[in-house]
Amino acid sequence: MEKVFIQNDLLKVGINIKGAEICSIQANGGKEYMWQADPEFWGRHSCVLFPYIGKVWNDQIKIKNKLYESKQHGFARNLDFETILVNNDQAIFRLNYTESTLNVYPYRFRLEIKYILDEKEVHIIYKVVNLDDQTIHFSLGAHPAFNVPLEEGEKRSDYMLEFEKNEKVESLNIIDGFRDGSSRSVIKNGNQIPITDTLFDEDALIFKEMESAKVHLLNAKKEKVWTFNYSKFSYLGIWSKNQKSPFVCIEPWFGVADTVNADWEFKDKDGVLALDMGKHFTCKHSFKIY
Repeated sequence: MEKVFIQNDLLKVGINIKGAEICSIQANGGKEYMWQADPEFWGRHSCVLFPYIGKVWNDQIKIKNKLYESKQHGFARNLDFETILVNNDQAIFRLNYTESTLNVYPYRFRLEIKYILDEKEVHIIYKVVNLDDQTIHFSLGAHPAFNVPLEEGEKRSDYMLEFEKNEKVESLNIIDGFRDGSSRSVIKNGNQIPITDTLFDEDALIFKEMESAKVHLLNAKKEKVWTFNYSKFSYLGIWSKNQKSPFVCIEPWFGVADTVNADWEFKDKDGVLALDMGKHFTCKHSFKIY
């Protein structure tokens, strides 16, 4: 798969042209922090989710009373982006609407993704531009998977996630990929989630409107391994495939999976954003290695 690399004295980052997804983050002597897409568990690295997030009921979305065939997490992750810029420490990628995208999502848009390195931190900036003659509606999010554990002889369960603030929110329950309206408590001691073998038995953890803007990965010594900053995103997903999959995804979202038996206009779906004609929307998240 075609890819480009950016780097500084502390980080080397690889980005696939397909989906404009990060496929490698190396630091600290070449240690690999990104999941390497082993298909035995999950064959992707860091999907960009656009223009919808999660499963949609009956694999369809309704826009102005017309149904469009739609698959989980949208189509951007499966398309080649145009490479606009690559230099030492930054890269910019662009995806424009096409006749093919209009068949499944009837809006004219431009999606740009910019990666910037700053010492041991990767900043990812998203920009959605409305190229249509009407208001467009969309969801946008990320799905990066990180190697957990990182060292030989360790287990995934040696690690813990810790939020910067105490949290009272519960995780929204998912059944067969859809929300059922219920929730459960998974945060311990106010701000910690031990990564137990059974943590993801009921699918992803999904939190809405958290107090924290950052989550840290701690190792068995309670040392910070990395920090993920998801400030201002509406939802945060945390996921791994099963009890043995050696990775954890941290997923900031503007949008969320449908509810069971959902029957609504796409613009009314939870988390969907509206963007007026001629306007643009930007957001960012970042990943810092220690």
